[in-house]
Amino acid sequence: MQNLLKRKGVAMLAAVLCTVLWGSAYPVIKYGYQVLNITSVADKLMFAGVRFVLAGLMVFAFIWCKNRCVPTVPRERVGGVLLYGVLQTGLMYILNYIGVANTTATKTSIITAASAFFAVLFAPLFFKGERLTARKVVGVLIGMTGIVLVNNTALDGFSFMGEGLVLISMLLNTAGSFVGKHVSKGIVYESTAYQLGFGGLLILLIALIMGGRFPLTWQSVGIVLFLAFVSAAAFTLWTALLVLHEAGQILVFNMLIPVTGALWSYVILGETRIFEPLYIVSIVLTAVGIVLVNRPTKSKE
Repeated sequence: MQNLLKRKGVAMLAAVLCTVLWGSAYPVIKYGYQVLNITSVADKLMFAGVRFVLAGLMVFAFIWCKNRCVPTVPRERVGGVLLYGVLQTGLMYILNYIGVANTTATKTSIITAASAFFAVLFAPLFFKGERLTARKVVGVLIGMTGIVLVNNTALDGFSFMGEGLVLISMLLNTAGSFVGKHVSKGIVYESTAYQLGFGGLLILLIALIMGGRFPLTWQSVGIVLFLAFVSAAAFTLWTALLVLHEAGQILVFNMLIPVTGALWSYVILGETRIFEPLYIVSIVLTAVGIVLVNRPTKSKE
């Protein structure tokens, strides 16, 4: 599989698939909150914690079926893998859920898209061979313009508990991706399983402290199992892509998540914004930005 993912075209399609999977999670989570009457941040964190623990168990089960052995991580990488889970899943989602509860979907979409800029900007500081070029910066700015274009209202104001926490969560997401790229070489499945499981347990702990609850019904089980599968599949594939390619070239695909989220919102919830002219322009601009960032760098650049 990894030999296939080394091909640039295949890698780009796989990254798009990840954003399609993550985009599907947004309307399903929204639907779950509605039908299960989940309103408090504590209950939402409990819901997320169960989701990620189950996702980790799914990857564990896959490894067991594939290798017939308990997945292990080299001793020298244990700390890094746990840090990966704390940053990428635990703290990132805890702060994100609290922040989203105190801001608008508009601002959340823009800040989420901005995380691609963080990745392109900071990746050269941590990985040899990755360069910050004018073309990459222009590509990210064009993509972000597309996101801002369809979210051009209610952008005034800034609060630490709202936009501030969402911004910090996106920085943690970028940092977690960098850690994951570093520690996951040769152990993509194992690192993904442990980071999802450990991060999910951290979220569950915070949710329990806050008094969170999980309504146990057939509906809740079905919804959380679907979301767990989405996380297990997308994070495993995403980690493999990060290991095989430049971090900035993969993480820039995060700009597609608000777009795929809008598409799935139409399919699942019947929301029709995706067909508005501005949304179509947004998709084109985002695609152009991603292509610019992923174009091969000329030697003279």
